[in-house]
Amino acid sequence: MFGKRKSTAATTPRTPSDQYRLKSNGRRVTLLEDLGGGDVRIAMDSDQILREDIVSARDITPA
Repeated sequence: MFGKRKSTAATTPRTPSDQYRLKSNGRRVTLLEDLGGGDVRIAMDSDQILREDIVSARDITPA
C-alpha cells in the first residue's frame, strides 16, 4: 500500500564473444574471421606458439 515501489532489474549488455571450442578435442580457439561458405579462420595457442587454421563453422561451439 504505502511505500511500494516497482523496481526493474538492471541488465548488463552482452557483447558477442570470439571464444569458441573445437568440437573434436575441446581446445579453446579464437574466431578471427568468417570466410563465408561455411568456413571460418581460427587461432589457437599451443606451447607458446600461435597457430592459425581454417575449419568448418560446424566444427566449433561457443565456449
